[in-house]
Amino acid sequence: MRKTIMKTVSGCIAGLGAGLLMSAAYAAEPLPLKMCAFMFMGEGGPEHQALLDYQAAALQWGAKLELKSYVHDKIVVEELKSGTCDIANMPSLQARAFNKFTGTLDAPAAMPTYDHLRTVLQTLAKPSAAKYMRNGDFEIVGIQPAGAVFIFTNDNTMKSISDLAGKRMAVLDTMPEMRQLVVDLGMTPVSSTLTNIFQKFNNNAIDITGGPAIVYEMMELEKGLRPNGGILENPVMQGNIQFVARSSKLPENFAQKSREYFVKNFDATLKFVREAENNIPEDLWIPLDSKGQEEYQTQTRQIRLSFRDQDVYDPKMLTLLRKIRCKKDPTLAECTDPNAE
Repeated sequence: MRKTIMKTVSGCIAGLGAGLLMSAAYAAEPLPLKMCAFMFMGEGGPEHQALLDYQAAALQWGAKLELKSYVHDKIVVEELKSGTCDIANMPSLQARAFNKFTGTLDAPAAMPTYDHLRTVLQTLAKPSAAKYMRNGDFEIVGIQPAGAVFIFTNDNTMKSISDLAGKRMAVLDTMPEMRQLVVDLGMTPVSSTLTNIFQKFNNNAIDITGGPAIVYEMMELEKGLRPNGGILENPVMQGNIQFVARSSKLPENFAQKSREYFVKNFDATLKFVREAENNIPEDLWIPLDSKGQEEYQTQTRQIRLSFRDQDVYDPKMLTLLRKIRCKKDPTLAECTDPNAE
């Protein structure tokens, strides 16, 4: 009788153990997710490799990403909205349609240096900031630096931002706020697309274009810059790529781990960005004198406030960015301005 009871107990324990092992194996099976992967430079480039690294990391967070590449960011947005993909990466300007808070990160001159950007991204990756990352079912699960956006001009005699007045600048058809920014700076907007914006500059169809340093070599912008052009040394904004996902589709804790992943890899990403900037000949950089610097700060601040009042920019994000600027440089005039952002 005793042996029979022991056998029964042993059988139950063995069955329970097998069940636990099966449950553990099932739980460890990664959840399949479709990702619309925006690659401006196409497959095989550094963007592609970074996404492959992200894909590998996602396995540790319980997700198996199926990457489908796109070269048009607008299509990526529509695919995510329609449910074709569960997660997508896109420029900040496009991400604003899903989250105005993080979509305000590209406000002009809001982050003067990469040190400012690092502090901002570290702040947004904290668990306490998670509530700001969600908007309905959409959640920002990562923000990747894409490099400071500079102004490329065919006129190197400019000394201040007011010298841009009257110049022709390309604006993307999909971004009406970019058109307004150009108009506010006194320039003439010329409708363009990502596929022809730099070609227009090289062909002298426009006087000014904007982009990160990586486009200098990739799009052969020396053709449009030489012999009398240059690149404004002050970045007009900090470009970034945001990873947007349907929160309901994600494994538990995926979003937080993903945001922390991009912060941990900030320096590795920035290394590639800095190499592109260092590859630009020194004689092409145009510095602004002290008067030009002051004018630049004044005009870009006016644009930020205007876009805030028009409900384009999120006031909470503008306040966060201002606090970080003032923490790093308390002497700034805006730090004591009663009408500070």
